[in-house]
Amino acid sequence: MRAPWLVLLFVSLALNLFLVGAFVGAIALGLRMARENGAPGALAVATRDLPQPDRRNFRQMLAGERAAAASDAQRSRDLRAAAWGALSEAKPDTAAIKTKLAASRQIDIGVRTRVEERIVDYAAGLSGADRAIFAAGMRKALAGPGVASPAATNTATPR
Repeated sequence: MRAPWLVLLFVSLALNLFLVGAFVGAIALGLRMARENGAPGALAVATRDLPQPDRRNFRQMLAGERAAAASDAQRSRDLRAAAWGALSEAKPDTAAIKTKLAASRQIDIGVRTRVEERIVDYAAGLSGADRAIFAAGMRKALAGPGVASPAATNTATPR
């Protein structure tokens, strides 16, 4: 009678070991995915070396811009969804689809223009040293991974 209990003990041990391994594997995979997908954006890279008050103020300014652009962004998404959805019609009106996509792009360009102008205005208000840090960070962020960033242009006049 001992043999069945011994077999059940080993089966239970194997099952528990499998479950613990699966749990640890899932956590490791989740952490890896979070690390890979959590890569900082260009603006986070550009402001990384700024003093903390400037970084915080910059993030707050961007959050305000994001909130201000939310309705335009939603309108652009709605236009794109309607345009791509119209392709499923029996006889899609390609001219209307292209018009909706063009309108969506114009909204996107308007939002990007406002945000970029606000960033330039904000950066222009920084000290000269902090502006140089921000500009170097933007060049580095926009160069992309594995690409040497463009050399900084020297705007100082020789003495």
